[in-house]
Amino acid sequence: MFLQILVGISFLIAGYQDVKDRLVSDVVWIPAIIGVILAFYFVPSEDLILLVRIVIIGVIAFVVTWYGFVGQADSIAFVLVVADPTPLAPLPVLFAIAAVALAHIGYLYATGLTGKDKVISIQQFKSEARWIPKAIIVGGERKDVEKDVNVSREDVEKVTDETAMVDVQYGVPTVAYIAAGYVIYIVYLAVFHSGVLLSLP
Repeated sequence: MFLQILVGISFLIAGYQDVKDRLVSDVVWIPAIIGVILAFYFVPSEDLILLVRIVIIGVIAFVVTWYGFVGQADSIAFVLVVADPTPLAPLPVLFAIAAVALAHIGYLYATGLTGKDKVISIQQFKSEARWIPKAIIVGGERKDVEKDVNVSREDVEKVTDETAMVDVQYGVPTVAYIAAGYVIYIVYLAVFHSGVLLSLP
């Protein structure tokens, strides 16, 4: 149960930071990492299963982050989800994450924030962290930006021409989805499988 509490604390803070700034501090993950270490210490019967899950998802997370498909915080969050030692994990968490993500993305489509081409001023781009740049437009000339989501925003923020425009897409708060899915999972365990939750150290 300490693992779930510590991971939950990390996820709640990370989810808030993701929604607010689309940036998650590395320090946020310290409680969750402590929780994972405790899981290895207190649930030795699960060590091999946990280690295999963490290694597999960790390698996948590293590769997709390396190629810039997702942010570093997204990858860390997914690895932490699979580190949960409860017998039910991680499938219910993943279903909860998918439900939250689909509901929010559906809302974004319904309100027109996604699914359409959007060009905004460089000032709006710099003041709102929710946008992922696709191209910068200066003097009518369009230049595609790096597809790596970990560096593309920083590159566009270096542009000094105040007349520039930015072709953008809405950057969904993936860590917030993961955080919400994990909290839903813990509530589910507490209500329907409290014995499983309480049996963990």
